[in-house]
Amino acid sequence: MKKILPYYACLRPVWGHFAGAVLCGALYGIASGFGMPFLVSKVLPVVFGGEARGIVLVRDWHGWVDWEPWVVPAEHALAFAVALLPVVFAVRAAAQFGNAYLLNFVGLRVLEGVRMRVFARLQELHLAFFKRHTAGDLVSRVVGDTNHVKMIVVDVSNDLLIQPFTMLGAVAFIVYECLRQPGMERFLLSLAAVPLVVLPIRYFGKKLARRSRQMLEQTGTLSAVLVENLHSPREIRAYNLEAREQRRFGDVVRALLRSQMKVVKYEKMLSPLIEFVSACSIAVAIYQAAMAGISQETVVALVGALYFAYEPVKRLGGIHNRVKAGLAGLARIEEVLHAPVEVADPAQPVALEAVRGEVRFEGVTFAYGRKPVLREVDVCVRAGEVVALVGPSGAGKSTFASLVPRFYDPQAGVVCVDGVDVRRVAQAALRGVIAVVSQEPILFNDTIYNNILIGRPEAGRGDVVRAAEQAGARAFIEAMPLQWETRVGERGGSLSGGQRQRVAIARAFLKDAPVLILDEATSALDAESESVVQAALENLVRGKTTFIIAHRFSTLRLATRILVFDQGRVVADGTHEVLMRTCALYVTLYRRQMLGGG
Repeated sequence: MKKILPYYACLRPVWGHFAGAVLCGALYGIASGFGMPFLVSKVLPVVFGGEARGIVLVRDWHGWVDWEPWVVPAEHALAFAVALLPVVFAVRAAAQFGNAYLLNFVGLRVLEGVRMRVFARLQELHLAFFKRHTAGDLVSRVVGDTNHVKMIVVDVSNDLLIQPFTMLGAVAFIVYECLRQPGMERFLLSLAAVPLVVLPIRYFGKKLARRSRQMLEQTGTLSAVLVENLHSPREIRAYNLEAREQRRFGDVVRALLRSQMKVVKYEKMLSPLIEFVSACSIAVAIYQAAMAGISQETVVALVGALYFAYEPVKRLGGIHNRVKAGLAGLARIEEVLHAPVEVADPAQPVALEAVRGEVRFEGVTFAYGRKPVLREVDVCVRAGEVVALVGPSGAGKSTFASLVPRFYDPQAGVVCVDGVDVRRVAQAALRGVIAVVSQEPILFNDTIYNNILIGRPEAGRGDVVRAAEQAGARAFIEAMPLQWETRVGERGGSLSGGQRQRVAIARAFLKDAPVLILDEATSALDAESESVVQAALENLVRGKTTFIIAHRFSTLRLATRILVFDQGRVVADGTHEVLMRTCALYVTLYRRQMLGGG
């Protein structure tokens, strides 16, 4: 439970509700463990013992409650005794409902808090973290594994506080009855079997912890396969992969089933074992009571008390198993919560004021793993320059551009904006002066208007409309039935590729940042749309420091300067005309694409 202690902070906003749930549970436990056997021992003599015994019971009532003597007339003794049953059950029912209702409220609030904590951490983590984990696995951790933390913090804690009340109440009644009647000391030996159940609890707990971790990993794999399938419906149908996907999903489902059944085996085996031990103890207890000549009603009450004593032991054994299973989920959550933040804000960030847009790389080396992607790059891009990045696939173009907004930090060297090391600037401030248009823009499942507004949330409607017009998007937006309020669907699925691209370009127009990164921003457009957007981009890049990751050489006419990358190095730097005369690699790339129709 030590690993869980930090998560009890999630209970702080609902601590009063949790305390109420525990109090209701404690009342329920005492009413069950002590109240029920005690009531049975007093009611049965009245119901089945005749009128005289009923009078004795009522006259003795003040003997075990510290009140003034309260005598019920003999003719009402039976009705009085029987009426106690619904009263006690009403108390138990009210306490049980209060405990369950308040506990569920607390549990849902804790679950909300844990999920928000994990989700907030995901927003801080480095992009490399998302390369190491699939989206489906992370979804499984946020949605599924957080339930295990809620289960331990709320459900397990509730049982840990409540079940001992039930067990101690039952034990107290047994001790009380055994001390009142001679010859019942041996009945207490029936409780000696309680410690024996610790051994199977520990054994099954160790097995369950390992199997639960395997089950959660299989659940993450299942989520990953499902998310990947749902994101690729066109490709699956285009290549007739439906049968393959069904087989792949079926394999994962069957593997998950095997893991789940192993968890069920160790989880459900414990309860019957504890019940068997309890039955043996109860048999011994009945034998001891019979040998001592104890009355039937007393034996019934004592056996009931024994049941209430062993039931909490069984529940506590289940708690042990649930904790072990929950720790497996907690371990997966903590992989997220404790993942290192590889790109962090400085303790005392430097402010960027009146950014001109000069970007300088000084001896920059970067690697995703062991093999460097960029090697000792020295480049100075003057403010307002439009620079195209050209080179073979994997040469380092996209990585070069990604270092400017500090999506990654280089292992060696410095990246500066206006002479300031970007690592000395707060990430939000740095990215506030940089606009990015990706080759495959991501739109959120919201309206077109709100997707453009992301570029500058405080902008007015006129600014949004103007940005869309500059991007060549206004015409198709206003031709839609809902116009600006049209929802784009998941990942912009209700729009064509060209429309998505123009909405993303409109964001950049609206942001109007001094530094601009275009990752082949016109690649998804048809010839007619491309000519319109190219003209718009000429206005967009004017006066801005612009990096164009050029996969198609048709975009080079916007550039005033071209950097040629090869194997992580800048091997040539100049205009198109100069590079055609001096750089063999550039000539090869250019002719290959021109001959291929690019």
